[in-house]
Amino acid sequence: MTRHVTWDKGISLVGHDLWLDPLTVRDLAFVSHAHTDHARRHRTALMTAGTHAVLPGLRRPKGVRLLPLGEWHPLGEASVSLYDAGHMLGSAQILFEHGGCRLLYTGDLKLRHGGNQPDTPIPLADVVVIESTYGRPHFRFPDPDCVAEQVAHWCHRALAAGVTPVLLAHALGKAQELMLALASFGLRFALEERCVPSARGYEAAGIGLPDWIELDGQVSDRVVIAPPVGKDAVRALGRYRTALVSGWALDPSFWRIFGADLAFPLSDHCDFDDLVEVVRRSGADQVYTVHGFTSDFARHLRRRGVRAHPLQETEQLALAL
Repeated sequence: MTRHVTWDKGISLVGHDLWLDPLTVRDLAFVSHAHTDHARRHRTALMTAGTHAVLPGLRRPKGVRLLPLGEWHPLGEASVSLYDAGHMLGSAQILFEHGGCRLLYTGDLKLRHGGNQPDTPIPLADVVVIESTYGRPHFRFPDPDCVAEQVAHWCHRALAAGVTPVLLAHALGKAQELMLALASFGLRFALEERCVPSARGYEAAGIGLPDWIELDGQVSDRVVIAPPVGKDAVRALGRYRTALVSGWALDPSFWRIFGADLAFPLSDHCDFDDLVEVVRRSGADQVYTVHGFTSDFARHLRRRGVRAHPLQETEQLALAL
């Protein structure tokens, strides 16, 4: 039976009354992770317990179904199953199956991890809707363990010189994942106030973080972590240097906007090669790109023989779901 996928401020599985990370409030929506550009106060939301634990209060849905990973759950005539997305605590992909056809929506996704951790699992699917934040070929990230070591070395050198190292990272998720990546290097942290609720959420969910305090005026012998925008607390420090920690480190014109002294390409997303690899591992013969460089990445996939189109540019896509 033919159903449709549409884009209308979010991805809609028409006929199943399910929306995927919609930008406006919906009756039933899947929320892939807790970042505010993906979460809204939906009437009912499907998500993981991890996402719910760190979701800001103003973004919490009115009703929620907390789904464990790797289990099938009925949804009308269809079934859904969630898989880890590797992006942050609680982030998940959703696999939607109906009538023998499987659609995978990745949400924000990170395939490779440092610390000898296994790659994020990619389930088999007929159709993939994939985020393409870094969907241009020049976004090729170095080994994450090597980058983490470089960040730690820079921090230790700054501290030894009596300078406070300031790492600029998203307050929710990225700041905590950065702390975990640097956990083995003996660093202690001071978190700008916007990073604190998420750190507490991680710890409440059972994720142990390295030693940290809330930033309150001057600090010594600690690495400050703060969001890239609104750095009043950072400017109040004495001697300090800033580094943006992001995949956008590979685009100097972008990271200099934030006034960073330098940048490290440590990302919580897939780089270009990993996006291609996700498509390959899924086995999908139809791909729709969302977020980021959607047209560029879809064009590259078509050159590889994959049917691929940016979803926002397609008013209605008939899929056998």
